[in-house]
Amino acid sequence: MKILALELSTTRGSLAWLDKEIEFVREWPNDRKNSAAFFENLQAVRRQFGAPETIIVGIGPGSYAGTRIAISAAIGMQLSCDARLIGWPSICAMETDAQEYCIVGDARRKSFFFARAVQS
Repeated sequence: MKILALELSTTRGSLAWLDKEIEFVREWPNDRKNSAAFFENLQAVRRQFGAPETIIVGIGPGSYAGTRIAISAAIGMQLSCDARLIGWPSICAMETDAQEYCIVGDARRKSFFFARAVQS
């Protein structure tokens, strides 16, 4: 299955491609005022690997603008290639062997959020 994952909710933008043996990841500084790097990387991955069958997009918490841009791009691609679209909480995508972990994040405007994740 050809899977494309998009994440723009943090200060590091990223996208990943997985197709059997092919694993490809791109990361870049995520400038919340200019999303050109995201679209350049997205275009390069589409040219190299073609259309995804599944698109997974990080839905935050995090940057509202970044999340909105990633979701909009994912919806547009889904419509153009009839891919399955999945929204996934960004804090649940962290790689860990722990069955339970806590996250503290910057909620902006001088506030923070706290979350507890439990893997089943």
